[in-house]
Amino acid sequence: MESVCVLLLLLCCCSLSGAQVVSSSEGNVASESSQHVDDKVGNIWMKELLESVGEAAGTTGSLSDIYTVLRELSAKVENLEKAGNGKPKVAFSTSLRVSEEHYHFGPFDEDTTVVYKKVTTNIGEAYNPDTGVFTAPVGGAYYFTFTCNVGNSGVANAALLKNGVNMAAVYEYANPKSGIYHSGANGVTLDLVEGDKVNVVLWSGSSIFDNSRISMFSGYLLFPIDTK
Repeated sequence: MESVCVLLLLLCCCSLSGAQVVSSSEGNVASESSQHVDDKVGNIWMKELLESVGEAAGTTGSLSDIYTVLRELSAKVENLEKAGNGKPKVAFSTSLRVSEEHYHFGPFDEDTTVVYKKVTTNIGEAYNPDTGVFTAPVGGAYYFTFTCNVGNSGVANAALLKNGVNMAAVYEYANPKSGIYHSGANGVTLDLVEGDKVNVVLWSGSSIFDNSRISMFSGYLLFPIDTK
């Protein structure tokens, strides 16, 4: 923004200087009345230039006023940039198994939190790979996705919970006769306050299969929201 201010000022100054040079050079060959006409045209042109720049800056004042407005705008941009740099950075991406071996999680007799052990990204350290729970470090809008592969047989029935409440679900069935691996996926944007907890739960009687990160849980902060 500061460079824009300087550029506009240079443009105005060069234009003014150019008008003076033209008037001076023509004064050597033109009559006094012709010089007067040229000066008048130059003044009109400069006025129109200032008005155009002023409209762009939101003012119709003098060049000094325009420069003041541009400096204020520059300060506002700088403050916004500082605010953006201070934005909390939260993002994570995990998969079910640390190793690349075939692995089934479940089935269990009761609903069980899915603990994704393989952490690919955990910016902000808000996801706990020991418990499988994400805890919001700040209030804001967050986006979460999760995928559940059932393998080539069985049922994968899971849900993404916010403080124990179902927010999104996945159901996938694989016919053992087909031999085809099936995956389900879902995503949701949640309005969280600091301390809210998000996790994936596997409903009783179902299981999730993983191999090479095909069952994953990810999320990130879209933007913070001041809840105070």
